[in-house]
Order: sequence, then C-alpha cells, then structure tokens
Amino acid sequence: MFKLYTKKGDLGFTFLPKFNKKLLKSDLIFEVLGTFDELGVCLGFLHSARLNDVRKVAIEVQKDLLSLGSLIISPEKITNEKILSWEKRVKELEEVIDYFETKNDPLKNFILPGGCRESTYLHLSRVTCRKLERLVVNYVKHKQDRIFIVKYLNRLSDLLFSMARYTNKKLGFKDMVWEKEGISAKA
Repeated sequence: MFKLYTKKGDLGFTFLPKFNKKLLKSDLIFEVLGTFDELGVCLGFLHSARLNDVRKVAIEVQKDLLSLGSLIISPEKITNEKILSWEKRVKELEEVIDYFETKNDPLKNFILPGGCRESTYLHLSRVTCRKLERLVVNYVKHKQDRIFIVKYLNRLSDLLFSMARYTNKKLGFKDMVWEKEGISAKA
C-alpha cells in the first residue's frame, strides 16, 4: 500500500526528483511550488460557482497551473515550440479578459475586493497570483526560457480581477468604490 508520509522530510530537507537531490524546504523553489498549489486551491473554491463560465475558466486555469509548476522545475531548457504554445495561451487569456470586460461597466475608481462569494474567491485568487508572479520573477531571473510563465501569471491576475467584477455584476452585487473620504456602493 502507498503511504502518504515518507519520514524523510522531517529534518527540513526534501528530495525533488527533477533536481535529483535533496534541497532545504526553505529553498525558493518550494515557495514557488507551494504558491502554485495555493493559487490552485483558491481557484478550487470556484468549482461551486453559480456561473458556468466562471467555473469553466477556473478549472482550465487550475490545469494550466499544474503544467506551469512542472515546467518551472524542469531541468531541461524549454523548447521554442513549448514557449510559443504558452505565448498562444497568454493570447487566449487576453481574449477571455476581453469577453468579461465587455460585460463589465467601465472602471473609474479603485474598488474594495468583496461582494458575492465568487467575487471574493476571485480576488483572493488574484492576490495569490500576484504573489506567485513576484516569486516567479525572482526564480526565473537567470532562466530566460521560463519568462513566459511571468507573462501568463500577469495576464491571469488581470483576468481574475475582471472575472471578480463580472461575478458581482451578474449576481446582483455592486462593487464598493473606494473614495478618499470613504466608500461608495456605486461602480
């Protein structure tokens, strides 16, 4: 029977097969991989979203994140074909952003994250994505063949913001607009 625990990581080291060596659990790669996982979990809240288009996009992105997490730790140079494939995926994200933005009212002010549960999960996913983007920027600074991952994450955070606004509008919640003197419930 397969056991979930190995008793080999108890001293702060873990074996990463793609690196073929033991690494400290505090190594940047584990912060990156852990944040990929964290973002995937945040998006998992959306499996129960009341809007089919939001649920579908969340699941597609979760699959992308697993693929990107695998690529970021690959010891091999990423092929041009693979890079072009991901560049195409970034363009697809832009098309999805455009779709959701056509449904949103023009944004003229900063908004406070919140509203319906789907919007709140999307905002949580967005800030987790931004954190992941910062970590990946640091991790790939000497691995230029992986810079497409940063582009993907940057576009993804924009998509998550657009979807958060869309879900609020679609489900009858108003964005809370931030104003210097306070907040307003107008969008």
